[in-house]
Amino acid sequence: MYERILVPLDGSSAAEIALPYAEEIAAKIGAEIILASVSEQAAVETDHLYRSYLERIVEQVQRQLKDWGAKKEAKVKSEVLLGTPASEILRYADENNVSLITMASRGRSSRGPWLLGNIAAKVLRASGKPVLLIRAQADKEALRQRSLVKRILVPLDGSKLGEEAIPYAEALAKVLGAEIVLFQAFMTPTWRGGAYEYRSVSPTQFEEEKQKLRKSAMAYLDNQGKAFHEKGLITSSTAKEGIAPDQILEYAEANRIDLIAMSTHGHSGIGRWVFGSVTDKVLHAGDTPVLTVRAFKE
Repeated sequence: MYERILVPLDGSSAAEIALPYAEEIAAKIGAEIILASVSEQAAVETDHLYRSYLERIVEQVQRQLKDWGAKKEAKVKSEVLLGTPASEILRYADENNVSLITMASRGRSSRGPWLLGNIAAKVLRASGKPVLLIRAQADKEALRQRSLVKRILVPLDGSKLGEEAIPYAEALAKVLGAEIVLFQAFMTPTWRGGAYEYRSVSPTQFEEEKQKLRKSAMAYLDNQGKAFHEKGLITSSTAKEGIAPDQILEYAEANRIDLIAMSTHGHSGIGRWVFGSVTDKVLHAGDTPVLTVRAFKE
């Protein structure tokens, strides 16, 4: 599922924070890493600068892959593309069977040219390939231990489209030995002095309705988790009341989540939320890496 990993680089240290994540996945799976820079000018001098830079990074990544425990000769190559950065990244990924785009974007604690609202955002919105977005430098202790991804949070909204991220999270959990945490946020109708969906109900009735929603969410998550248990994967389920993106980010930060894997589309219904909107909000806040998977409507 992750046989070819494309890592766009622009020559900055900010963009290079994506490299350790690509290296960990590639080392465990035996995948090929493609390092790509995009030149917007067709000049010999510019081309030479990009190629020299990428040659140095290729050698660095090959050394790092051995440290990550790669069992065979590292497959690392570089490409200098010409054109508009986002368009060229997308074109190359489509034409060369790339299975994962791993790239950096500015989070709360990092600075650099890869900004949400610019190249990364354009790739995220237009790519049919899974995109792993890295917003901050990897934890130093996790790097030392060579284990960046130990807990993967998979937010679900109850829709089939929302569930399309599950196989991608499962594939990573298998090779990285990570735990999968299935998560759902649910909303209860607003309680305002006895007003509940424009009807008068008691606080007891309100609490009963909340517990009913929680129980329904947990039943759904536990059912999804059965397949993981059968495959020997470590899995847990959590349902939280509140606004979905807020709850996702709060849970990730409070529970040492290393990666959030979610679909970029879903549907809206009673007690549900629009997955595309939630994903956008999660992507624009927090520093936890996010794996987005495009869900296509039938």
